[in-house]
Amino acid sequence: MPSAKPTQSVSQSRYWNSHFTAALWALEDGIDRVSLTEKLAKLYGQEDARRIVDTASVRLWLAEGVPSSDAITMLESRHRFELSPCDCRGYAIEILLSVRQAMQAEHGTLIPTRKALHHVAA
Repeated sequence: MPSAKPTQSVSQSRYWNSHFTAALWALEDGIDRVSLTEKLAKLYGQEDARRIVDTASVRLWLAEGVPSSDAITMLESRHRFELSPCDCRGYAIEILLSVRQAMQAEHGTLIPTRKALHHVAA
């Protein structure tokens, strides 16, 4: 007997994705990430809102060619007073890897890093 739980998570996933896309557009338009997080926190709670905004921020940074290490440093500096250093690093790497995986799935290939591009023969 199928349960209703998978359909709930699918609809929640679609709802989250629509807010992620809206957050991405808002950040591209220059909306302050703190006010955006506060608005999303009313819908999702503080932790999920933070994750949405951080994911959108990292995606924008990587799309602009910012090195992954800088994206990790950005997330660590944002949350250095909320999380322990170890948890902060783990959170930053988790966000970075999920964004890279999503971008790779969209493009169908691994997104080259600056180091990889440097070693490409001209």
